[in-house]
Amino acid sequence: MSESLITKKALGTALKQLMSEHPFEKISVKDICDSCGLNRNSFYYHFKDKQDLIIWIFDYEFIQKIQTREFSDLFEFYETICEYFYENKIFYAKAFEITGQNCFSDYFSEVFHHLSIENMEKYFGETDSKEKEYYARFATDALRMSLIRWLNDKTDVPPHEVTSMAKNAIIAISERCCTLYPEEIEKHRKKMSG
Repeated sequence: MSESLITKKALGTALKQLMSEHPFEKISVKDICDSCGLNRNSFYYHFKDKQDLIIWIFDYEFIQKIQTREFSDLFEFYETICEYFYENKIFYAKAFEITGQNCFSDYFSEVFHHLSIENMEKYFGETDSKEKEYYARFATDALRMSLIRWLNDKTDVPPHEVTSMAKNAIIAISERCCTLYPEEIEKHRKKMSG
């Protein structure tokens, strides 16, 4: 492991620990550095600010690992996200609360918007860019808000139950739409079959 990665991981571990005990806005770069025995120069060599460190943690711990993995369907992917956030629940509940420039919530939305755009044709066939953009934003917003609600829920529902409930909700809505909008469903099927 490179020295740079060791330093980044130490800073990330320190921030995660501090955020389990304190509000994000009360944590200084000095606090992070003191917690892991590094100096401020080490921090600013690698990161612009504390939000940049949160984004690096997410990229390193989650995004890099899923990029090489194949998922059987959207629900397996959703459960994988839920499992990761469940293991880091306090940290990400607080990370999503941060607002302003370079915040985690905006970054999360951009990453998953990009992933959604890449997968739109699998689910909606060839659509124009305006439709594809709308579908991707809709899916990303739904994912982000469902995760935020779940992370802040005091009932502590495990990831597999959250995934099961999401799947059941989507199936129920789909079945209802099929009965309410049969002509639109048929148009969509024809469009998908080419």
